[in-house]
Amino acid sequence: MLPLENLLLFVPAMALLVMLPGPDFALVSRVALLEGSRAGKAAACGVAMGVTVHTACAIAGISAIIAASAPLFQLLKYAGAAYLFWLGIQSFRQKVQPVEADGGPGADVTTGHEVPLRRAFRQGFLTNALNPKAILIFLILLPQFMAADVAAAPQLLEMGVIIAIECLVWFLFLAQILGRVRRVFANPRFQRWLHRVTGAVFLGFGLRLALARND
Repeated sequence: MLPLENLLLFVPAMALLVMLPGPDFALVSRVALLEGSRAGKAAACGVAMGVTVHTACAIAGISAIIAASAPLFQLLKYAGAAYLFWLGIQSFRQKVQPVEADGGPGADVTTGHEVPLRRAFRQGFLTNALNPKAILIFLILLPQFMAADVAAAPQLLEMGVIIAIECLVWFLFLAQILGRVRRVFANPRFQRWLHRVTGAVFLGFGLRLALARND
């Protein structure tokens, strides 16, 4: 368990880090505005699940192996960048859709199209799980809050759970707020603008990740 004084520093520090705009923020915002709060919440759950993967990898030592191996880290970095590029291209290609009530299109399994809630969850999960910067956070930042005289695995587990909960709460809140105001932005012109902006944002994040130095 984390010492109380470390915990009191860790919780707000990670909350601020979680709330900073990044690929997770861009994805949940886009999904909530275009597909409603239910889809946005599904994406939020996917992001939180991605954090649990990083936690498990850190406890098992997999994150340390990836960080220590330049080829493995490069592979993860480029996989994450490629996925962000794909999201950006998909955003530019997406057509304007009529805004329906929340959950209207989300449960339709008879049309042959993928269920949007499942797709949103997968997008949130992959956006977070393929982010190599999360590995560095677990390996470099989290040890700063750990007690040296306590086993590392329980502390990493506790901190990973805290981060996952903070991600879930923040992005669920964001999805709820944006889902409520999405009808205000039902104008096709706004939707086209949102597709282009979010597409550019994802491409920018992907380019920055691909060009980031490993040192």
